[in-house]
Amino acid sequence: MKDTVILGLGSRLMMDDGIGVYVVERLRDENPLEKLTYIVGETDIDYCLDAVRDAQYLVIIDAVSSGTTPGDVTAFSLDRALGEPLRVWSAHNLHLFDLLPHFSDGIKGLLIGIEPSDTSFNLGLSNILTGRFGEITGKVKDIIQKTLI
Repeated sequence: MKDTVILGLGSRLMMDDGIGVYVVERLRDENPLEKLTYIVGETDIDYCLDAVRDAQYLVIIDAVSSGTTPGDVTAFSLDRALGEPLRVWSAHNLHLFDLLPHFSDGIKGLLIGIEPSDTSFNLGLSNILTGRFGEITGKVKDIIQKTLI
């Protein structure tokens, strides 16, 4: 059984939509913590469901459009994220959030949302998120550490 899974979602082909993937890769490579499993799920729903099936705690990191400043980091309980209000904020997660309760009974966790600036079809992050990437990664790491202590 996996204790905690850190799941990065997003499409690298849509600029800032890939921020969850880039953050999880950075955390995995630079700050591995015990009892954490880092998963780069991108947009593969089947892979994500299989990867989180045995998790006791799930942290999803993804671009979430909530109307804040690009690069802002906001944490939501997974219970809230699976509810109606957040479903439209992260379009490619709609199906994952619909299916997750059926595959992971009573899973606890967080959605850490990062406000995108540009989700156009293009590789790489926008200049804004590139400039704030260290800050974003630091905030995500702090949220994870505070949550798991």
